[in-house]
Amino acid sequence: MTNYRVGVIFGGRTTEHEVSVVTGIQVMKFLSRRHTVIPIYISKDGRWYTGDKLTDLDMYKGFNPKDSGLMPLAFSPDTGIQAVQNPFPKGLLDKPKKLELDVVFPAMHGMNGEDGTLQGLLELANLPYVGSGVLASAICMDKVMTKVVLRGQGLPVVDYLSFSRSQWEREEDEIVARIEAKFSYPVIVKPARLGSSIGIEVAGNADDLKFHISVASHFDSKIIVETYVKDKLDINCSVLGNEALTASVTEQPVSQELLLSFADKYLQGQRARGMEGAKRLVPAPITAELTAEVERMAIEAFRCVGGRGIARIDFLLDPAAQALYVNEINTLPGSLAFYLWEPAGIPPEALVDKLVELALEEHREKSKTNFTSNNTLLQHSDFLGLKKA
Repeated sequence: MTNYRVGVIFGGRTTEHEVSVVTGIQVMKFLSRRHTVIPIYISKDGRWYTGDKLTDLDMYKGFNPKDSGLMPLAFSPDTGIQAVQNPFPKGLLDKPKKLELDVVFPAMHGMNGEDGTLQGLLELANLPYVGSGVLASAICMDKVMTKVVLRGQGLPVVDYLSFSRSQWEREEDEIVARIEAKFSYPVIVKPARLGSSIGIEVAGNADDLKFHISVASHFDSKIIVETYVKDKLDINCSVLGNEALTASVTEQPVSQELLLSFADKYLQGQRARGMEGAKRLVPAPITAELTAEVERMAIEAFRCVGGRGIARIDFLLDPAAQALYVNEINTLPGSLAFYLWEPAGIPPEALVDKLVELALEEHREKSKTNFTSNNTLLQHSDFLGLKKA
């Protein structure tokens, strides 16, 4: 395989900052044996840095932006600039330097990274990057829009109701009444655009509901309330590819609570392993017929949102009704769902290589699009009265 200069971007202004750091360290580890890896860390206050020290997980236990091993970095939407080290030199001999990259590997989770914002910057800079594009990333980050798109394509989702933080502040009683008219308790309250189970709670009565909505509104300006599926099982499946798609084995995450929590996902076993260290049953203990249906629906969901590269599709299974619902689509899943591909004989090193190749494949496809024309409109127009035809 070609040795590429791969910029791995991680961290960011998000409640999932630490999770992103773990994924970024994992990705760099798996890439480093075959590629030149350039760590690109976005701090919690939104500042960008590069430097070899950023490959060490201990660096983040007391991050010091003034560390001599770090270099400020700036990304630009200008295709001639793209990325520059030391963008603000402090002395005559201190100069900016362009950072040459073949491909960018986002290892971002949550808002300001997984939601299409970073992807938009990379699109403008004309840099190849791993994973889904702007639209798919934005849709899948928003739990409400995900349900709108999936339901529009005929895929089953649990019933829901959504509203904004400002609506809640103005119309608390009216919103509670709408929720109680639509659902029976318990219900699930979620920030609409967060991952890693942050801010998600089960409300068993009106007081719980008000409290959990107020908490969720601190994490996002958009809230979603959903039907609670009693005795539900979480079933997940990953999808890999651009046009030709492959489904991974299935998993059943093991939860200690009513909902799969942040602790279930990230604080079991070795914390440095991220989602890879969570407790799970692989493959999920479900029938062959249901497994095939999960795989089919995972590919269909990935395709209908326009996914690229990799994603993990999370399902809810209602055992009593034998009903399967698409719950969420994670376009940059924790630990990149390495653990779902290893049983199929794809080790993490091969998976990240495949994702890099898929990114370059997608970039080559985009390059076939013509962004210019020989339109002579400006030479023959007098819209502003500045020039005679």
